[in-house]
Amino acid sequence: MSMPLSSLFRPRLMAVAVALVAQLPLHAHAERYQLPAAPLAATLNRIASDAGIALSIDPALTAGKTARPVQGEYEPAGALRAALAGSGLQLVRGDAGSYSLAALPAEGDALALPDVNVDARASVEDGSEEAGYRSENVKNVGALGGMRLQDTPYSVSVVPHEYLQNIQATTMDDVFKRNPFTQVYSPTGAGYASAVSIRGFASAGNLNIANDGLRFTTAADGGNYLEEMQQLEVVTGLTGFLYGPASPGGLVNYVLKRPTYERYNSVTLGNAGGENYYLHGDFGGPLDEAKRFAYRVNVLAQDGETAIDLQKRRREMISAALDWNVTDDLLVQFDASHKKTRMRGLTSYWYIPDGSMRPDASSLDNDRLYSQKWAFSDDENDRVGTRATWRLNDVFSLRGAFSATEFTSEYTYTGPSIYTPGRYVQELYAFAPEDHEEKSGYLFLDAAFDTGPLGHKLTLGYQGNTARTKQHIDNVPYPGPQYQSVVGSIPLDETPQVDKPAYSIGDRSRRLGSTSESNNYLIGDVITLNEQWSTILGVTHTQIKSYSNDFVYATAFGYDETATRYDKSETSPNVSLVFKPLPWLTTYATYIEGLQAGGSAPSTAINRGVALEPQVSEQYEIGAKATVGETLLTLALFNIEKPNSYVNGANLYVQDGRQENNGLEFSVTGKVLPQLTLMGGVTLLDPQIKKTRLAANEGNKPNNTASQLAKLYGEYELGAVPGLALTGGAYYTGKQYVDEANSASLPSFTVFDAGARYRTRVAENQVTLRVNVNNLTDKAYWLNSSYLGEPRSVAFSAQLEF
Repeated sequence: MSMPLSSLFRPRLMAVAVALVAQLPLHAHAERYQLPAAPLAATLNRIASDAGIALSIDPALTAGKTARPVQGEYEPAGALRAALAGSGLQLVRGDAGSYSLAALPAEGDALALPDVNVDARASVEDGSEEAGYRSENVKNVGALGGMRLQDTPYSVSVVPHEYLQNIQATTMDDVFKRNPFTQVYSPTGAGYASAVSIRGFASAGNLNIANDGLRFTTAADGGNYLEEMQQLEVVTGLTGFLYGPASPGGLVNYVLKRPTYERYNSVTLGNAGGENYYLHGDFGGPLDEAKRFAYRVNVLAQDGETAIDLQKRRREMISAALDWNVTDDLLVQFDASHKKTRMRGLTSYWYIPDGSMRPDASSLDNDRLYSQKWAFSDDENDRVGTRATWRLNDVFSLRGAFSATEFTSEYTYTGPSIYTPGRYVQELYAFAPEDHEEKSGYLFLDAAFDTGPLGHKLTLGYQGNTARTKQHIDNVPYPGPQYQSVVGSIPLDETPQVDKPAYSIGDRSRRLGSTSESNNYLIGDVITLNEQWSTILGVTHTQIKSYSNDFVYATAFGYDETATRYDKSETSPNVSLVFKPLPWLTTYATYIEGLQAGGSAPSTAINRGVALEPQVSEQYEIGAKATVGETLLTLALFNIEKPNSYVNGANLYVQDGRQENNGLEFSVTGKVLPQLTLMGGVTLLDPQIKKTRLAANEGNKPNNTASQLAKLYGEYELGAVPGLALTGGAYYTGKQYVDEANSASLPSFTVFDAGARYRTRVAENQVTLRVNVNNLTDKAYWLNSSYLGEPRSVAFSAQLEF
């Protein structure tokens, strides 16, 4: 008799799983660094702070000195020595394990052994193509700051900059498609920011967003362009302790490109598929000889028709970042950006209430527009931010950041709906412009110290976010032509284009439609018991305040408006135990809780616009991370439970019962052979709806959630032709149910990609040519209940670095 999957997550079994390997031998470990040349004291302080080392620096010794670049794998002390190379200084270890600096003896003085770094590994950039896209470090593990990836007791995958370049990613769809833990929910062509299902939680707004550790709402994700990002950090599972209030599926932290301290210039001309071309420039370097100031600027222009007939996509961006090394102990950073996105001919959103009427995907054309070419989505975003890191002394450091964004969004679409077999209508959904404001900030005090044999890295502080949305009173054109078909009822093989109906919206005044405020107070301690055992103990006190008003629909439909307010607080723990039996192997067990805002009823529900009460979720997770050769392997088993929300048979958005998801995640990243890089893995899910008022749905699977994902991306370098690599991948998504009763489902599908990359030097400059064929076999499939899969397309680009 097999053991139920859920029994694996009982707390006592989690503890046993970690303790089973307790007798294995003790070893130290190295970390991977990728630090540019910079003021010496700033580099030393950064290394010491990240490693929790007490380092005493005499400013007179480091004044005017520049650290050597630190690239490759080092133990922390070795990284400090690498930065000191050529500076005339040496690292001195004290009796209590602290460190200080001293001048190297002059020639002829007492005999001194050379400062040899014996723990340096191959000097390969972290997350680079040469490293097989394997990253050693996470820039932001939420409130805990930077950590070594293998030592984080959470499921985290890092998507580095060179990988984004080589797959020619222009949207998060390109990333989610290849990530073995994520399932694309709503494609970018639909006019929204990318939506995704993670760990079995699927909805248009379930993805949590952070920018360099600062939380923002999903609505603000349209202002994130991959071209300005150094890397993405995808955390699957609950993140409430790390980032504040969040839905339980997962979070993407966007890490902005920072200034370079050596001159860098890159220009890329490319095609994202169809006739959609772009030009991207990336420029950086120091502003003064002492390298106290440095900059980074990214610019982008993109326009043209996509691989879907009559669909056009246009993007514009200018993004700038500035570093100011005020002193050797104080770094202040600034960033600002302006972006515009224009979509015309939105990807068709299908509504098919009776699953028996759903046509096979093969009977439809995935490159045709089953809506109108004048259907659009416009988004304009402005963002400014600043952050600072201040090393107060050998024990205490301060981290603070603040960012504000304002954006306007407007969209109109004609969604194909099937109410009669073999025929469909295109109902109009039009909305006036909405204005959004968001502010996000944090302030943390970090302390690195010892209490007897125990090492501590204590964090105490606050993180918060506020958001406001204003809507026009005449936000929708009702009565008529809202919800009316613009083409009547037509056969599925017809896709007529008609004139846009006459209507007027957005002429009346604007009112406050919704606000949200989250406050998160945290104390956490990373406690090192010895070189094998450590733990993370923490607690957060979270407050969510929200307000929403349905005046938009009350005005349109002629009923009394309703305002909904919530103010809820919750204290949530995080308990993690980490055991390193070998230098290349980390095992962990984590229990975490989180508070999240309740969902809002969609515009198609009777109680449209109404926000539900905040919810509490909890998660158990056990896992292991192993670095074998040049490859990182990860394994995580998890149990997550949260309140369940959905639109019921009466078309009412309700909270009913619990959703419990048990699952397993496995991934591989890195070079399995010197010429072969692999990135991929498997997700196995057992999601169930429990304790629901509708007995018939007890134990059913949630909608649009595949129980199996298996994905593999690879690159093979052809030694016979230096600089040439073949690329490609296979991506499998399992069966999905599309109704609460689980009476209708979508079949599984597999999509294949293929491509090539060639790199050479022209006039001392590096040139890289790339081509990728997406959906190589032009597979026809339903992505989920609402969207067809995208057609075959060819993306290509040429990049010049000089």
